[in-house]
Amino acid sequence: MNVIANLRAQDVAEAQKESSKARDMDRAVQSLSHAKSQSTARSYHQQALRHGDELARIQKKRSDLSGKIARGTQRLHSAEQALSRELASEHQKVEVAEKKRERERLEHARRLKRELQAQRPVEILGSASAMGPTRRKEHDAFISHASEDKEKFVRPLAEALRAEEFDVWYDEFSLTVGDSLRRSIDQGLASSRYGIVVLSSAFFEKNWPQYELDGLVAKEMSGQKVILPIWHKVTKDQVLAYSPSLADKVAINSSLSSTAEIVAQLSEVLRQ
Repeated sequence: MNVIANLRAQDVAEAQKESSKARDMDRAVQSLSHAKSQSTARSYHQQALRHGDELARIQKKRSDLSGKIARGTQRLHSAEQALSRELASEHQKVEVAEKKRERERLEHARRLKRELQAQRPVEILGSASAMGPTRRKEHDAFISHASEDKEKFVRPLAEALRAEEFDVWYDEFSLTVGDSLRRSIDQGLASSRYGIVVLSSAFFEKNWPQYELDGLVAKEMSGQKVILPIWHKVTKDQVLAYSPSLADKVAINSSLSSTAEIVAQLSEVLRQ
């Protein structure tokens, strides 16, 4: 692009020279026609020839520059077309990969739903034999998050929700020494009306949060709203790259709302 701009600048300069030289030649020709003596006529004639030669050289240089500009423009156009095709191809590959990952996630969610449904009778039976005919505790919400977000955001959020007398399944509140992590998570997912999902860069990279999210997606496939997403220091493009279906949900943004404001927004749903 800079090469073409430089060539065009040279052409503009040569065009100015061409215009100036053409005027010089016209003046020499006019002077020749009004010459009073033979010597004066020869002088003007020589000037006209010299200006004509210089004008021809300038015009040839402009012609060469024009050819270079045309070829450079064509190469640039070809390069832009090639880049456009390459970008379109990459976009298509990304789109195909995202659709594949979404299909895999949905299939995982369906499989997990079947596993949860199969586990429930066993869990209820085991609970009944050990504790008698008691009803399994129901939680208002399950908090799915990455451990990296726990200290500065998730723990204060969970404590604030508890202060509002919501029963939340949060690992620090719900797990004790010796508990089976997978079984406890499955029970928490099955017994929670909603899932508060704290989406962050760390969340996208972890396996357990993905397992929890798949469980919530499986519950949501029954037709009811379950997932309550919170975007924590992530952009819509990042969420879209991770899960297009999640990016389409109305979410709370922790960068725009305080913990108290987030709790207030969640309360409107949890109290329903």
